[in-house]
Amino acid sequence: MIDQLKPLPVDPLTGMPVQQALPVQQQAQVPPVPSNELGSAKPVFNYKDQAIANSIFGDVQQKANSVDSNFINQTY
Repeated sequence: MIDQLKPLPVDPLTGMPVQQALPVQQQAQVPPVPSNELGSAKPVFNYKDQAIANSIFGDVQQKANSVDSNFINQTY
């Protein structure tokens, strides 16, 4: 509801009052859960191959720890 005591801002090009839009709430962009996390998909690689790859390249947490947090939190 617009406060009746407060005048509406005026567009300098047209001289007409400008109606203000209601504030929009930010919504988080949450992607859907992948089907492999829901248990409905078959694994692409068998567990032996996954274990070998993790021993060579590291698991997800080790990879995340190898990147500087300033690089991750950098905004453009």
